[in-house]
Amino acid sequence: MDLSKPIAYRGMQVNTLTENGRMLKGIVVENADYSGVTAVGYTEKRAAADGIHASDVYLGPRIIELSGFIYEPTLAELFDTLHLMRSAFSPTAAYQESPGDRGFLPLTFSQPTLDSDFPTGVTNLQLLARPEAGLRFTLNRDRLADKGLVDGVPGSAKSGVRAVVAGWASRLIAKDPRVYVLPEQSFALLGIKNSLTDGIAVNRGDYETPMNMQLIVAATPAADANFRLTGLNGVDMTITVKRLQSDGTTLMPPTIYRWFGDDRVLMTQSITPENSPLVLRMDLVTMGQANRKPMVAPGSPTFKYSHTADLASGSRLFWSEAFA
Repeated sequence: MDLSKPIAYRGMQVNTLTENGRMLKGIVVENADYSGVTAVGYTEKRAAADGIHASDVYLGPRIIELSGFIYEPTLAELFDTLHLMRSAFSPTAAYQESPGDRGFLPLTFSQPTLDSDFPTGVTNLQLLARPEAGLRFTLNRDRLADKGLVDGVPGSAKSGVRAVVAGWASRLIAKDPRVYVLPEQSFALLGIKNSLTDGIAVNRGDYETPMNMQLIVAATPAADANFRLTGLNGVDMTITVKRLQSDGTTLMPPTIYRWFGDDRVLMTQSITPENSPLVLRMDLVTMGQANRKPMVAPGSPTFKYSHTADLASGSRLFWSEAFA
């Protein structure tokens, strides 16, 4: 995280300090720590022997700690900015903004790199995070001495006049510990119906990342059809495209089949009306091997897909490259 570049959460810029003479204005991140990722796995003392028993291991959530200062010319501006910060870093407001994501929203930042896979020399990244609690802030009498106006003259025009300052800090949690690369990658499903099509999914990061799917079936099929994906993480996955709804008599309307890779669930959504509710349909998913889900490993893994359904434009696979 380059602290000299913009950092944003829920659309609010939190690292954009400006100077006007000796007057500072804006918000700055002075300290950032997003290294806190625990390992989750079983361990137990071996009976009558040295060492321990251990299970397979996975990454737990990532903890992100940010702290900095708010600088404004006047007390009124400082408290206005503080209220905006408190709203942006509210866990309940984050949840209300995106209940489907449970409030885990993008914290975006960038950092320079010499990796030739990123030819611009900059990697744009994001963590999907939610505050663990409300924004913490400190108010200090000396720092809040309102020097914004002296004899009716704006402080920026007076030598030696300082901004008013408040310290702030926030602790966030990312249920998915991956650091994702922006923008996301996408593969259009343009393969010919009833034929096998090859594909490549590029992941320039160093950690496997979930594969997502969007299958747009714009017309009710004449009979049950399917979409099949093989090759990613050794997966053999089939999604059934139904002719009839679960009642067995009503025709399926034009439908979007959405596979959410991180949550590992399939949901369907009627194309009309707009913003129709999502319906859980795991009964339409078949995996050839237990505990195998489509993941994109680092590098350029290949895959194959086929479909007997008529897929409309906009059908695609999509994923975000990831670092551990």
